[in-house]
Amino acid sequence: SLAAGQPPEEPAPVPHVKRAGERAFIVDEKNSELLLRGINSNALVEYPDYFQQTVPLSADDYAEMAALGFNFLRLPISWSLLAPNPGEISQSYLDLIDENVTAAENAGLRVLVDFHQDRYNRNLRPGDEADGAPDWATLTEGEPCEEAFFTSPCSRAALDNFWENTVVAGKGLQEHYLDAMLAVSQKLRDHDGMLGLEIMNEPTFGTMAPPAFERQQLWPFERKMIDGLRADGERRMIWFGPNLARDVADTDIGQPERFSEDPDLVYAPHIYTGVFNDSGPQELTASYEAAVEEARAYDAALVNAEWGNGNDAKAEAMREDHLDLADQHRMGSGFWMWKQREGFYNWQTVAEDGSIRDDSIRAQQLSRPHVDSMPGQILSTGYDGDAQTLSASKSGRGGKATFWSGTVIQRGGVTALGKPLVRAFVDGERVRPGRASVTYGSATTDLL
Repeated sequence: SLAAGQPPEEPAPVPHVKRAGERAFIVDEKNSELLLRGINSNALVEYPDYFQQTVPLSADDYAEMAALGFNFLRLPISWSLLAPNPGEISQSYLDLIDENVTAAENAGLRVLVDFHQDRYNRNLRPGDEADGAPDWATLTEGEPCEEAFFTSPCSRAALDNFWENTVVAGKGLQEHYLDAMLAVSQKLRDHDGMLGLEIMNEPTFGTMAPPAFERQQLWPFERKMIDGLRADGERRMIWFGPNLARDVADTDIGQPERFSEDPDLVYAPHIYTGVFNDSGPQELTASYEAAVEEARAYDAALVNAEWGNGNDAKAEAMREDHLDLADQHRMGSGFWMWKQREGFYNWQTVAEDGSIRDDSIRAQQLSRPHVDSMPGQILSTGYDGDAQTLSASKSGRGGKATFWSGTVIQRGGVTALGKPLVRAFVDGERVRPGRASVTYGSATTDLL
């Protein structure tokens, strides 16, 4: 109990959403704006037996991520592993999640935990990548699992049952889902520096198409998750994404509007322009501009939480465009993905042993100079190949700005930089920063 006259202890500050005019953005515990440059790892996702592409994460992985300049990890997890039976939560899986969040934070990475799904359940898209709900929460109504681009008849039936909140084992499927989210929230409650929880990866509609899907099914579900988490004491940011069709359409066809009064929401679309369609740089620019407007309509901060591609010439060039556009719009981003076993779809940043790929310069591109954090609000930022430049608002009281000066690869691949850059400009004036280096070395790779 508190001693007489002793005030209650203030909760530790956490990263949160701040607003300036119509723009919402993410700030850290000291109210400095964070510009997230991140990576995804699917190491904790449960895929079907025929699609075991995952590579376990270790402390070495997190050290290498940090040495490549990543400041945030999007960590997808699976409801199927979290809740193997109705009403049961796997403590061993919770421990595994916690261990990875702790290891990432120890390496200097901020973490977003993403409740991941593709096609709703790992058995619902034969021969391809699928994951998500446990079998006991998958009601397919006997529909066939035929191959299809995004969903199959059995997948659509299972999604309909989820969005209609069909009762299983005495409780609606969405209430079971909230129980799983609460278990993760409570397990990770002491991680104040976390970026929060993402409600669902790429929400997918069943037979009800957008925009009715959003208004009648998706947004009521998301409000239920937000309200449930807040009522339980979750203080960190809650992330949400548009329906899956944005990956192809390059715009949110759900017709965005504010659906929640919660002040700490992050809109997390996936900008896959040119990957699932034939679009090029012009359409990519339009997709980023659309995402900015969508976030404004939702009154949420904006992060392109997932983007990636192969290693052909178009993909190599468009990665630079992605990075330039992310700087232009002061938008965080998370590249898909960190590692992947050989023989799958070849989007990994580094090889299984951590070595730099010799058939792609993605690691070198992603590790280019950028701003990590800035007191006040970042008004503009960009990298011109010679110096990192940005402009910061003067509304704050000042403080420490953090830049990533670029990664020099000394062995295992061609470096994109002769040496780390040290020229930085704030509001047009050159600043002379103090420097701290992050190093990583292995038998096949040396990064400085």
